Amino acid sequence: MPFDAMVVSVAVVVMFLAFAAVLLWGDLQTRPDRLKGDSNSPKRRSF
Repeated sequence: MPFDAMVVSVAVVVMFLAFAAVLLWGDLQTRPDRLKGDSNSPKRRSF
């Protein structure tokens, strides 16, 4: 396998891993458990 092809393959794998990490972080930020924990703070009325 040529060196250039290995470099491109590694770059593609790294990009997919970074995308997966961003999706995992976003999922952890929007879990119902986390949102429920934030609901203890006093709420402001919109009017």
